[in-house]
Amino acid sequence: MSKAILYSILLSVLIFSGSTLFGAGLIIYNPALGDTFMEVLHESLDIEEMMNDPPATMALKLFMNNLQACIILFLGGVTFGLLTVFILAMNGVIVGAVAQIALGLQGVLFVIAALLPHGIVELPALFISGALGFMLASAIRREWNGEGDAALEAMHYASLFAKTVLPLLVIAAITEAFITPGIIVMVV
Repeated sequence: MSKAILYSILLSVLIFSGSTLFGAGLIIYNPALGDTFMEVLHESLDIEEMMNDPPATMALKLFMNNLQACIILFLGGVTFGLLTVFILAMNGVIVGAVAQIALGLQGVLFVIAALLPHGIVELPALFISGALGFMLASAIRREWNGEGDAALEAMHYASLFAKTVLPLLVIAAITEAFITPGIIVMVV
């Protein structure tokens, strides 16, 4: 693995982690934000409907939602990485806030059971997508400086996306729909 991708993955992890802490901190600082936050999240994702779906349908919806986020992370590189940073940060804030709310309501074991099974696969997909977005931004900058071919590099990054991110998202969606609910039931 090249140093460029490692540094870009590290940047993605740092942005996401910092935003996750910020999201949790918002809820700790102002617990009333948690209710508003959850209302907005429920309305935008229609979580109630998804929870009533058969697991295969739920897995497909989770896959499509995560795929959309990862594509935007990657293609956000054309905005010189600004959109990539924004999407990483927003996802981090959401995860941090939801984890903090769940921690207050259900405890640490619930949070671990709800996030860990699929998160160990989904988060690397998110970080790789962000890294590819940052690398795309660098490729565009290099081409503007007459030092490269951004389109050629973008095709290479798209191939990496297809080979790494897509399989990770499939595994994460299947795990979240079929396995995570059973683990949550065991700890609640």
